[in-house]
Amino acid sequence: MILTVGAAVMNTGLLASLHPQSAGLVVGLNAAVAACATIGYVAVAGFARRYPEAILFLVLVVVDLATVGIAMLRPEMGAIVAGYLLVLPMVVALVLPWATRVHIAWLCLHAGLTLIATSFAPPGSLLVTNGLEGRALLSLTTVVSQFGHVSNLRARVTSFLQIQRITALNRQGGRDHLRLDRLNQLLATSATTDELTGLRNRLGLASDLSVVRSRIERQGDRYEILMLDLDRFKAINDARGHVAGDGVLRAAADAISAALRPGDRAYRYGGEEFLVVVRLNERDDAMTAGERIRVNVEQLRLRNAGNPPHGVVTVSVGITTVGQADLADADEAWISRADAALYRAKEGGRNRCEVGR
Repeated sequence: MILTVGAAVMNTGLLASLHPQSAGLVVGLNAAVAACATIGYVAVAGFARRYPEAILFLVLVVVDLATVGIAMLRPEMGAIVAGYLLVLPMVVALVLPWATRVHIAWLCLHAGLTLIATSFAPPGSLLVTNGLEGRALLSLTTVVSQFGHVSNLRARVTSFLQIQRITALNRQGGRDHLRLDRLNQLLATSATTDELTGLRNRLGLASDLSVVRSRIERQGDRYEILMLDLDRFKAINDARGHVAGDGVLRAAADAISAALRPGDRAYRYGGEEFLVVVRLNERDDAMTAGERIRVNVEQLRLRNAGNPPHGVVTVSVGITTVGQADLADADEAWISRADAALYRAKEGGRNRCEVGR
């Protein structure tokens, strides 16, 4: 709207100075255009704010009618009017954010008014230059101009649709990437988790021990490796079946986990064997963590008649401590030391903890 008012003011000054004999008509028509644009602006800002395209459409129809009117009433200004008629579609295409259907409708109307102007302009009008040939030339130029603008509009729409499609594909790619990341995380978790107990498995243990080694080397930390074995677990499977045995393993795994502090971690090493990695501080006794676990499992009071003299599920624990002096040893050497301590606990009567080297 503001652009239309500015153009009306500029046209008034330019055309009135070039054609003083037509100054009154030029001023009147441009004033009408400016008034129409102002009313349209007020309408769009107020009661017609839901219909901006319709108001702009009406304002440009008034501009077209005023332009054609000048050519019809003042033949000597036909050349200037012809230039306006050819340039106006380009300006509209660049400035107005119209919907495609509205833009094409206005282009068709503009082309129709241009052809009417060239067909019914008075003889001698510069709008039609030299007779029929001039009319044909200007009409052809107008049609070609409209075709060019429609083609440009279609190209813009196609480009916009392509951009939208690329954006949609990028979004879909991002969603697929997130889904793939989640799937990879699930696979990684599944690969390092024991399905029965929910504890980490031996693959997870190997990964975590590399972190333990790094902390021992960088920070001088000390850790305990605890090897656990449920005492006479085979008797449960023989007497009550493997389903009952699986239930005992799950309950024992929960009891072991409940006995640990934040940062400690339990693993199912295989069968009825478990392994625990505990970070030691200066106040910790080597037997503390093992005793907490042993007591927790015994207090489950899970029946095991084949485990005399206790009659319930118990656990034997072998413990070894590792620090910077043990970094040269492989993981298997650490675990073997804990396993040797576990063997001594079994030999010593079961349901007890034994500390090794």
